Amino acid sequence: MADNSRLIRNCRLARFDSMDTVDTDIRIVDGRITEIGRLAPAEEESVLDAQGMLCMPAFVDTHTHLVQSLQKGRMDGLCITDWLVKMLTTEQSLTQEEYYYGTLLGLMQGLRFGVTTFHDMMQYPWMEAAVQAYETAGLRVVMGLGATDVAENEKTYMLTVDDAVKQAEEVYSRFYGANGGLIRTDVAPLGLPACSKELMQALKAFTREHGLTFHTHLAEGRMETERVRARTGWGEGETLYRYGLLDEKTILAHSIWLEERELDLIAESQATVAHCPCTNMKISDGIPPIDRMAAKGVRLAMGCDGEASSSNRDMIREMHAGTLLQKVVTGRPQALPEPLCYRMMTENGARALGFDDLGSVAVGNRADLILVDMGDISLVGEQTQLSNFLYAGTGFQVDTVLVEGVVRLRNKQFVDFDAQALMAKCEQVIWGIYARL
Repeated sequence: MADNSRLIRNCRLARFDSMDTVDTDIRIVDGRITEIGRLAPAEEESVLDAQGMLCMPAFVDTHTHLVQSLQKGRMDGLCITDWLVKMLTTEQSLTQEEYYYGTLLGLMQGLRFGVTTFHDMMQYPWMEAAVQAYETAGLRVVMGLGATDVAENEKTYMLTVDDAVKQAEEVYSRFYGANGGLIRTDVAPLGLPACSKELMQALKAFTREHGLTFHTHLAEGRMETERVRARTGWGEGETLYRYGLLDEKTILAHSIWLEERELDLIAESQATVAHCPCTNMKISDGIPPIDRMAAKGVRLAMGCDGEASSSNRDMIREMHAGTLLQKVVTGRPQALPEPLCYRMMTENGARALGFDDLGSVAVGNRADLILVDMGDISLVGEQTQLSNFLYAGTGFQVDTVLVEGVVRLRNKQFVDFDAQALMAKCEQVIWGIYARL
């Protein structure tokens, strides 16, 4: 057997549809799953004994702003309008080094909780710093280049349509497929309150030309959504539909203040909604109608959003909040059922970001896997491990993380990264930013 072969033995493979597990082994060659079943180690094959831990696909954070890890805790108690001004004021003051460390900190926190794939909404002036962080972390990132051309507030990034397309072209030509294919690019205009029809359509045309995803915020704030309605005559979701922006390669973050007709239009278009419940609750955005979306067949994924608003990179904690929120707001304990929750965190997010070989444990797929330590007294119950992990666990139960077959976290510790050094450096960076501001 080749040196690049690894065997995971004695794991309990999660089966989301039936919400149970099966004891098995998994062979990985050249970063992909080649066999699943009861397998004997091959000669000179690396063996990882899972010791009965729960095995599942690694998580996909479909919507986030990684650099906001530097702003966690600094804007608590603000509504979205005030929060946005303060967040942008801080972000626009960052040096390249500060942006690098903020992005890297967000990535490594995600990895600690079992996330190996991210969509990062980032800004052109700091693209070099962001890419450097992606490469240092060695994680899979779709970097979404933000753009705005309507002044939502005094801190709004402003571009012409031509400049926005030129920037998208530059980022695509320089970074798509970088770091051994782990980095991809798309466009991520911030949303209709801060974007014109012309800008959105020009960037959508660019993504269609290159086969990329188109990622934007949708109907996040009630006041901002009403502003769009006054400008266009339609709700924000219907406006995107009428502008020709919704299709299977469109990702819509938040999607809160939508009318029933707009849910139908999103379902028809096959766009994906990225649910970010902790942000929605913490800055009092509102509660998106996720359960009604699911009933209509809307594609659903999950995002932790930026820590300036969510304070959180734990996908299990995020999904736990998301499913309970839907149950209480609908009065239906069956709302957002557990199998869908797990698919939102894994396969659905991978598909939304354009990966058809990620997000499920199957022969031929990329070997992005996590092993979860269920040996905690609060998680007792072998026949209900998946439910227990979702409702009683946290990302701190993640013991081992593999990225394309390479072990990056083991025994809840980074294998090839000095977390203490990063924490110390980021403390210095944060002190420097807020002393300056």
